[in-house]
Amino acid sequence: MGEQAEKILNNNNLTKAMSSSNHSEPRRTEDDEIDLGELFQTLLFNKLPIILTTAIFCMGGVIYALTATPVYQADAMLEVVGSKNQVLGELSDLLADNRTPADTEIELIKSRLVLGKTINQLGLNINVRAEPSFIDRLLPGPKPSNTVEIGSFTVQEAWQNRSFTLIAQGPQEYTVITPEGVRHSGRIGQTLSMGNAFSLLVKKIDAGLGQEFDLTRYSDLYAIEQIRRSLNVAAKGKNLPIIGLSMTGTEPAQIVRTINGIIDNYVAQNRDKDIQTAQNGLKFINEELPRLHEELQEAENQLNEYRTRNKSLDVPSEARGTLEGLNKLEMQMVDLRTEESVLSEVYTKDHPAYKALRDKIQVLEDAKKRLNKQITEMPATQQEIVRLTRNVTIKQNIYIQLLNKRQELGILQASSQGNVRVIDRAAVGEHPIKPKKAIIVALATMVGLLLAVMAVLAKAMFRRGIDSVEAIEVLGVDVVASIPHSEQQDKSDAAFRKLRRSKNDNARSNTLISLKNPVDASVEALRALRTNLHFSTIDNPNKTIMVSGATPQVGKTFVAANLAVLLAQTNQKVLFVDADMRQGYAHNLFGVESGGGLSDMLHASHTNYKKFIQSTQTENLHLMTRGAGSDDAAELLQKKRLREFLLWAQKQYDYVVLDTPPILAVTDAAIIGQYMGTSLLVCQFGKTEVSDMEETLARFRHNRVEIHGIVLNGIERTAKNAYKYDYTRAYYTRRDGADRPSE
Repeated sequence: MGEQAEKILNNNNLTKAMSSSNHSEPRRTEDDEIDLGELFQTLLFNKLPIILTTAIFCMGGVIYALTATPVYQADAMLEVVGSKNQVLGELSDLLADNRTPADTEIELIKSRLVLGKTINQLGLNINVRAEPSFIDRLLPGPKPSNTVEIGSFTVQEAWQNRSFTLIAQGPQEYTVITPEGVRHSGRIGQTLSMGNAFSLLVKKIDAGLGQEFDLTRYSDLYAIEQIRRSLNVAAKGKNLPIIGLSMTGTEPAQIVRTINGIIDNYVAQNRDKDIQTAQNGLKFINEELPRLHEELQEAENQLNEYRTRNKSLDVPSEARGTLEGLNKLEMQMVDLRTEESVLSEVYTKDHPAYKALRDKIQVLEDAKKRLNKQITEMPATQQEIVRLTRNVTIKQNIYIQLLNKRQELGILQASSQGNVRVIDRAAVGEHPIKPKKAIIVALATMVGLLLAVMAVLAKAMFRRGIDSVEAIEVLGVDVVASIPHSEQQDKSDAAFRKLRRSKNDNARSNTLISLKNPVDASVEALRALRTNLHFSTIDNPNKTIMVSGATPQVGKTFVAANLAVLLAQTNQKVLFVDADMRQGYAHNLFGVESGGGLSDMLHASHTNYKKFIQSTQTENLHLMTRGAGSDDAAELLQKKRLREFLLWAQKQYDYVVLDTPPILAVTDAAIIGQYMGTSLLVCQFGKTEVSDMEETLARFRHNRVEIHGIVLNGIERTAKNAYKYDYTRAYYTRRDGADRPSE
């Protein structure tokens, strides 16, 4: 009988060697195209987390939309009209500096002159704020008033732009906490002063007892910058004299007051500018009139004396045209010199506007010289009469013109309204412009949906572990069993790991799923593997079965141990050998001692193998544990002692199941596989990579060990296998119309 068993082992090794040498290389497929159908299935499979994530983002958008502080916008409109006064109209053309009227006025509106005056008038450099609570923001209807009316508030420069805390202490009392944390008590209507540090006058407090307010005194420059950030001033269309003003803020009444204050101060400075211009013109005219009056009288006297001496009564007809031209030039020069006196108060002599005016005056000077040259070519008597008559006429015209302009400027000074007309004063809309609640909720929902979809697709695209039977079969080895994930086993494993962390290496825990829950779906799959092995080995006298894996923690011990139990339950005499002499833990699974196992047997010299075998609680099932820990496991396995033991075991048992270490970690499985009738390789769903399986199969082929089948362990429900997974699980968990025990 021993010779026959040895012959079986030799023939089996020879057959495997031939099979290994003729074994075809793994079949590979290349599919770099994106399967849209598979992506859709992935999204459909993960619809619950996608919906949940989208709902969370949507709810976040709703909460933000309800709690965000509403922002309102006020609008106003101005028109820049031309000056009704001829003198000011001409000056405005020069002062415009080639800009449209609106461009200049926009800069004036945003100037520190206008904004600073508005800030001081309205107290915009004082900020008092009491934030409503989160609940108040969510509740509809009017919010608590919580207002403070400040009469005046000044602080030292070091405390500008820093927050004070004002606390309502009663109908007439309050407390102020400085930025340094010092507390001061004050009363309504009375100035609270701390030397040069700060001075505060509170006129009124409308708030509950203990209500806190943030109180800040801004510097002028900071307050102006804050106004500029929220203020928008722009022309309504190109080259149109219409200016639009808009301002945003959280308090509608305040932004209306602010815009109207800016408009009032801007209009006032515009009016004051015209009055100042008129005053400058009047000053020049009043200085010139006495001198011109004396010059006019002297010119008239000279003309009368000359006429008397030379008995000449009138200007010759040929000289009248030249004289009229000179008179016109003189009048134009008077106007320009009046303008020059006004410009000299505004610009330096190097300013482009001032230079342009000087160029106009120079043109008139040149024309005047040409006319004077024509006069010098006349006879002496005519020249003199023309000269004297011209002087009188020019003096008269200039004098009369200045009198008229003095009257015009006097009227302008008394009644000037400027060149700006208010079309619309500030008004605020009933509804806030921000937040756009519908848009915020829609965007939050879309972002949540997009992120959820991207996360699901990224997880699916970057998953490197084996996730289907097809991914294994391309390697050229059949999948002989697909074992679904067991939640029951997860719980048992958690308890077992906790037990193994104890210091007692021989701690007991019976965690075999085939014994605790024999109708679990994973056990049903193992029964299918048992049936498969029965028919595949029916003609093979070598009933030794090796279960190995590529890497640790793929479930090979789970498969081997439960397979041994299921084989024993068919009235077959089974020996389960824990061949992992380094990390084996089968003794814990069966609740026995670890000593006196495989390593001890390989070290022994006698042939009483039964001494190293223990009984289990399962009928027909015996166990050989790993034995004492061994660092030279590979050397022990290469001894002929292992071969002799396997020959003996085949005579004593119907099946011998060996749980071996992972091949990529140690070479033990390659040694043991030389003697096996059937070799199974376990891979973990979603964890074991195809590259690991390729290397594992290559190592076994190199050692002339044939892998007869692969067991895909721990299958989880995914988009690819959802239908098949649900169908199989439903079938395994029902019997005769009744629900089977759940996992």
